[in-house]
Amino acid sequence: MTLIAILLLAFFLRFWQLGTLPPGLSHDEAYNGLDALALIGRETFPVFHEGWELYAQDVHDEGPIYQTTTPAFLEGNFGREPLAAYLMAVSILLFGATPIALRMMIALAGTLSVLATYGAAYELTRTDEENGSYASTFDIIRSLTPLLAAFVVAVHFPALLLSRYGVRAMLFVPLEGLVVFLFWRGVRKASERADENGRQHSAASILGLAMSSPRWFGAAGLFLGLSLYSYGAARFFPFLFVVFVPLWFWRYRPALRRHAGDIVLMASAAIVVAAPLLIFFARHTYYIVYRSRFIANRGEGTYPGRPWITWSYNIWRVFAGLLWQGDQNLLRNLPGRPFLDPVQAFLALAGMARVVFGGMKWRHVFLLLWVLIMLAPSVLTGDAPHFARLIGLVPPLAILIALGATWLVELVAGRIDRSGERGSALVLLIVMALMLLSAALTVRDYFVRYANHADLPVAFEVDDWQLGRYAAALPEGEVIYLSPTQERMATIYYALKGDRDHLRSYYSPAESLLPAGDQGQSAFYLVRPRASAAIELLTNRFPQGAIDLSYPSFTAFLLPDDAARFGVAGGEPLSWGGAITLHEWSAEQIENQLVVTFVWQANVEMERSYTAYLHLLDPEGELVAQLDRLPDGYPTSDWHPGEVIIDSYAIQLPADVEPGKYLLQSGFYYLPAQERLGEPALIGEIEIR
Repeated sequence: MTLIAILLLAFFLRFWQLGTLPPGLSHDEAYNGLDALALIGRETFPVFHEGWELYAQDVHDEGPIYQTTTPAFLEGNFGREPLAAYLMAVSILLFGATPIALRMMIALAGTLSVLATYGAAYELTRTDEENGSYASTFDIIRSLTPLLAAFVVAVHFPALLLSRYGVRAMLFVPLEGLVVFLFWRGVRKASERADENGRQHSAASILGLAMSSPRWFGAAGLFLGLSLYSYGAARFFPFLFVVFVPLWFWRYRPALRRHAGDIVLMASAAIVVAAPLLIFFARHTYYIVYRSRFIANRGEGTYPGRPWITWSYNIWRVFAGLLWQGDQNLLRNLPGRPFLDPVQAFLALAGMARVVFGGMKWRHVFLLLWVLIMLAPSVLTGDAPHFARLIGLVPPLAILIALGATWLVELVAGRIDRSGERGSALVLLIVMALMLLSAALTVRDYFVRYANHADLPVAFEVDDWQLGRYAAALPEGEVIYLSPTQERMATIYYALKGDRDHLRSYYSPAESLLPAGDQGQSAFYLVRPRASAAIELLTNRFPQGAIDLSYPSFTAFLLPDDAARFGVAGGEPLSWGGAITLHEWSAEQIENQLVVTFVWQANVEMERSYTAYLHLLDPEGELVAQLDRLPDGYPTSDWHPGEVIIDSYAIQLPADVEPGKYLLQSGFYYLPAQERLGEPALIGEIEIR
């Protein structure tokens, strides 16, 4: 019943207000959601959702692209393990494309991590293979160690925060705890059977008896392989067994006789499960080191090109992050809060003392190695202490904390009464009060301090989420423009349920260009404050439009369907290569500049980004002045068939230009290949004053 109560507490802390706290939807969460939507839609991977991901060219220029609808690794957003996206796809199918659908699978993993840690603690603290049991008068107190470890995970602040954040880190925790539980359960079951029959059988028979229950080791290998699909830090986890098992076999020969076959079975199962991922890395070795190199050279205190200096410095930073100066990133922590609160830190140090000075049994050696190896992902990163990459520490530290708590009860109660019968209850109550204090600190720090942090809406991109939801609520099929353009669009795209074609981005720094949608069709503009000049352009050009100022982070402008993009021009419209048509133009001389405004319309989709040019010619056709540039902030490769684009070109007139009549010539060309789009066209005659 106590374990069920702890699980219910963990579930409540992880699911309460999950849809609104944290607010909005961060970029990485949304990117996971886009991958989940792509899986649901049976899109062909690799899929890259944002334009900045040009590193994809580096990967695939070296060889063929292996396309699939069931990827073993997701190449987008610097490359990520896919388990989270698959689980989120299931959640979206059940609950729709909402933030809570992305977070609930992670929150469920956070809850299950409590149960997995309980199992791991139960096996690591229950018996020792050399003597079969703990010989102590405090067996009842020691039996509480797994429950205390589970409680620590339930109320651990980084574990809680990362359980409510829709990224993949927390998926690793229940898997590592489950692997440890299965491994040591297999060891114990085989040892118990061998002890029962050891006096009657040879060593070969003992090995056969031990192998009569291979399911524990096979299951451990299965989940060990599966853990590699959860999070990058899981790549370090197999080294726990790579280091421990040879040391164990070398120093304790009965383990070699009993479990050699078991370890082979476990390793084989792990390799089989991880095979698709291993094959992917063999095909794309780029991803083995790309993300690692990227994260190793980011953050304060890094030494690019000399990672060993960064890592040496990080040892201190990680140690400090555990005890007094934590991760500063609001997405991963309440900035500065240590990984362990004061109660947990004190009990963890006590647990360390208990393990080191308690005879260093094999399970304790395993526990210490678990801690050391799970420190490595953060030590090897550039922005240590990185709490997401420390997440693998949660189960072993929780077990150490629980061991420290029970050891203190034994120690103090034994001083009061050698049997411990009179003092243990009082001391245990004090320890439980400390545990409740730790829980209270977590609840206050997350649901009060973290929830009310002034920068939380920025970290979780509330503005993008609101804009995306606004766009998603607009009538289906409407043209929607966003200005200015931005690199990170995942949050907006997820709000649009992955419909990236529903939104067109542009930004005209020179305040000259205005995409105007299709003639006879309404268009919506969502304009950020940085591009507020676009609203002035819109209202000047289309005074019949409607402005919505409901949101502080953007202004909405409705261009009605009856707003004429261009009038009836005299003569035939000009066309370049059948791809672009000029419907209207106007010219105005402002001092020594000639400002020419074009009203173009795209006729086809264009893969190339064409440069427009404008030539001022004298009556004899000689060039007087010219201007060549791309359409300002909206390249032709982004134009849609039927779309109208208005852009102005300001030509600097020569100081010695003579007043009189001049000709204007215009056209387009593709600069990299120096190829024209159609032929140059004389668009009309103007008079220079």
